[in-house]
Amino acid sequence: MLFANYHTHNRWCDGQGEIAAVVEAALAAGLRQIGISSHAPVPFATSYALPLEDLPAYRAEVLRLREIYAGRIEVLLGLELDALPALRAFNRDRVLPLGFDYAIGSIHYLGGDGDLWPLDLSAERFDALLHERYGGDIRRLVEDYYDLNAALADYPGVAIVGHLDRGAKLWNAGDRYFSEGAPWYRAAVERALSAFAASGTIVELSTGGWRRGLEEPFPSAWIVRRCRELGIHLTVNSDAHHPDRLTFAYDRALALLRGAGYREIAAFDSATGGWAARPLE
Repeated sequence: MLFANYHTHNRWCDGQGEIAAVVEAALAAGLRQIGISSHAPVPFATSYALPLEDLPAYRAEVLRLREIYAGRIEVLLGLELDALPALRAFNRDRVLPLGFDYAIGSIHYLGGDGDLWPLDLSAERFDALLHERYGGDIRRLVEDYYDLNAALADYPGVAIVGHLDRGAKLWNAGDRYFSEGAPWYRAAVERALSAFAASGTIVELSTGGWRRGLEEPFPSAWIVRRCRELGIHLTVNSDAHHPDRLTFAYDRALALLRGAGYREIAAFDSATGGWAARPLE
């Protein structure tokens, strides 16, 4: 069993269940830390993100539960940021100043101000983005996506890169659009990994890919191995949107980590407020 899950959702955003139910499920699963990471507010209408006016109450609820469960499990206060350049000032000035233990930075969109296209809403929406905005040029779309991920290396507040390759490969079953072995694809990934290695940014191994029925997690196994070669620290998360899915496929994730040569995992250190390497159990 792995130590923690830092990427979880609940009814305050687009997940199910109260935060207390997430904490109870983490206790039952034997976790020692549970990170609550609702989708952070965004400055446009959406059905998935925590409203800005609810952010103080969300923060207070997590801190209340931290006190209640002290001594049994560490409850950590986090957020999943839509970490786009267009939202950099909003996140820095309106969201992060309230104070959080950590933030996950994720790329869910391509585009700019007032013209954001979701990458993971549906296969049809992705195909429309590809053809209407990129003229069918999948290489340009994917390279833009990984450039945005690379920029997470110095994004305000971001400690962990969320589901690194999801936006590129979620709708690519059967190599519909490209092969992950293509030199240009490997080079795009490599540029992002090089930025993370230089900055010490953590990459999450998300079991969400398996949960969605894909053959591999996010990121793919070859990227996990490359992270190991570059000295990039990983953490394992499930991106759970229901308390019952907190440790989904953690056994497979642990096997993948060990097979890639990992003997340590990144863990939050409450004493310092930073991250430290913890031996795999």
